[in-house]
Amino acid sequence: MAAATFHPNVMRPNGISSQIAAISICSLSALTAIYYIAPTPSLPWSDAAVEFTPGTDPSKGTVAPSLPKFEIVFSDGDRGLMVYGGYVYVVRLGDKLPDGRRAIGFEKREGSWSAMTL
Repeated sequence: MAAATFHPNVMRPNGISSQIAAISICSLSALTAIYYIAPTPSLPWSDAAVEFTPGTDPSKGTVAPSLPKFEIVFSDGDRGLMVYGGYVYVVRLGDKLPDGRRAIGFEKREGSWSAMTL
């Protein structure tokens, strides 16, 4: 009667090794975390929302320039789609909106979406 014994596989496994896969997953997750933490300087509203020209003085009754117009078209709870300047942007909670305020939530009012801000 023959007994079952362990026979190690002496051939090298085909395909990607588990160590390479683990390193790839760790580096991808680190890059993703950096992407979400780092600010995006190329967005058009990263500058100051309202800038006064040297000739205007709010204390003298001159009208300040109007705030930028944007629209929230959809939200899934913690992210929203915003239309601004003819482009569509994904806005997450805590992101800076074109008017200089931070998004803290999205809600649907009377059939249209709006951003709750600080």
